[in-house]
Amino acid sequence: MGWRVTARKPSGWGPVVTAFTVWFVHFMLCWTAGEIWPRQWAANVLAWGFTAVALLVMGLLVRRVKARRADGALSGWNDRYAQGAIGLATAAVLFGALPSLVFLP
Repeated sequence: MGWRVTARKPSGWGPVVTAFTVWFVHFMLCWTAGEIWPRQWAANVLAWGFTAVALLVMGLLVRRVKARRADGALSGWNDRYAQGAIGLATAAVLFGALPSLVFLP
C-alpha cells in the first residue's frame, strides 16, 4: 500500500543522433536528386521538398526535447547538448539546400 515510483531512463543521445540522422538523410537525398537530374528543375524542386520535410522533423524534435525536459527526463547538460545538435543540424540542412536556390537552371 505505498506508492510505487519508477525512475525514467534518460534519453541520452537519442535527440542528438536523430538530429544528425535527419541531416544525413537530407544531404543524401538532395545529392542523389542532383546526380540523377543535374542542372534540372526536378532536382531543385525535390531539394526544396526534402528541405521542408527535414525542417518539419527538426521542429517536431525541438518540441519533443522541450517536452522531455519539462517532464524531467533530460538532464541540464543533455538538454543543452541536444538543442545545440538540433541547431547545428538545422543550419546544415538549410546550407545543404542553398545550391538549389543559387544555381537555378
